[in-house]
Amino acid sequence: MNKVAVIMSVYKLDNVSFFKESVYSILNQSEPVDIYICCDGPIPFELDSAVEVFESYNSVRIVRNPINMGLAHSLNKLIDMVSASNYSYIARMDSDDISSLNRIKLQLDFLEINKAIDVLGSACHEFGASFCLSIKKLPLSHDDLVRFSVYRCPFIHPTVMFRASVFESGIRYPVNTSYTEDLALWYELILSGFKFANLPDSLLRYRLNESTLERRTGMKKALDEFSLRYRFMIKSNRFSFKLIFLVFFRALLALSPSFLKKGLYKYVR
Repeated sequence: MNKVAVIMSVYKLDNVSFFKESVYSILNQSEPVDIYICCDGPIPFELDSAVEVFESYNSVRIVRNPINMGLAHSLNKLIDMVSASNYSYIARMDSDDISSLNRIKLQLDFLEINKAIDVLGSACHEFGASFCLSIKKLPLSHDDLVRFSVYRCPFIHPTVMFRASVFESGIRYPVNTSYTEDLALWYELILSGFKFANLPDSLLRYRLNESTLERRTGMKKALDEFSLRYRFMIKSNRFSFKLIFLVFFRALLALSPSFLKKGLYKYVR
């Protein structure tokens, strides 16, 4: 049994070539891992054929949802499967990104040494769109990440590795949010006393396209995110007018035209 299980969700609109590249970047890691893939709803024949090829690998497990349940439901289903086995760590991955081949080893080495850290992310290299950052870095220490998380996301989601013990209490991705399941989880973990860190290394090539920011818009998403951030400020005793302004500004930005979001991306990503 490997120490690390990687979880990934796959959808009908996913690009087959990108999916293969993503999975191979995990299968070829310098540290052996198992990968759990959830096909969330029906997927096209070509993508399904690629999934079936990987299903023949001893280190790959496939689960299929007959209908689309959404990312949070799919990840929770995979976490339940992994938690029933003897893994020490659970890592996230998306079906169109590319992990560096030493990603798992570097994260595993850090967590084996730094026993107080429960959730570990990293920097990334963005590619595929005109507004991409050559390297996207986030704060490294827990205290800095907690402060940062009030108005920005503390992790690049597909870079994250969890201690499996994080989920032993029954904590899972919240399913009652609109495209903010990762942020809702980070807040729940902070309020539950879990410790965060990021590595300064870029361990992931994070794929974007010109329409990525358009998908991150909408009144419901903006309201959900504002509500999440406001409640977190109150619960964590971090309320201030400066933070209210920053949170409100982010909500307005989510409703703004894509050209404005692209222009401000490097400042408010």
